[in-house]
Amino acid sequence: MTTTSESDDMTLRIVGTPSPEAALAAREPPASFSAFDLHPIEPEPGPDALINAFYSVSCKTCGRDDFHFGSFPTTATDPSPHHDVEPGGAVLRPPHRLRCAHCGSTAPIFDARTDGYDGILSGGGPYQSGVTGEVFGGAPCKVEIYATYNIGLGELQELAAAAGSGVKPTDLFDWFNILLTPTDGGEPFELDYECG
Repeated sequence: MTTTSESDDMTLRIVGTPSPEAALAAREPPASFSAFDLHPIEPEPGPDALINAFYSVSCKTCGRDDFHFGSFPTTATDPSPHHDVEPGGAVLRPPHRLRCAHCGSTAPIFDARTDGYDGILSGGGPYQSGVTGEVFGGAPCKVEIYATYNIGLGELQELAAAAGSGVKPTDLFDWFNILLTPTDGGEPFELDYECG
């Protein structure tokens, strides 16, 4: 699998052949993303199997694709428990919402407590989530997300059936990434969460 982020625009370049679970997720995205219009990003043909479903995101209300990113920021302690955040650095805690920069429509895109494998089957992941103090980033961003499936389709189908309540196999992703590219030319950034 090859996934690269272009330094100037953070657009994914994806090469490979989708696994059965990733192909299903491209056709039937996880329910937790349903508040948005998702546009599957088709991979370039390649020999490696891709276990990810990639999407660009647009507003379901107005169709535009510029968003303000919502999080619950806190400051990393010393020593920092976060491998990619230095002590004193900002930690952008979930749940995350997107607010359309044009019409103001706001909806959740990821909540570690309820989304993905751990959120659905285990009552939430290991990530500290915010409750008060939500902040939306200043510059609007283009948004790309991807869900990763390290479990085979057959097992995902069995787990979804056992979970009941309309859970789909594609709802049980075990990794979530969100790539944010500011429209003002600012530095792109990515957040990722292990969900299983």
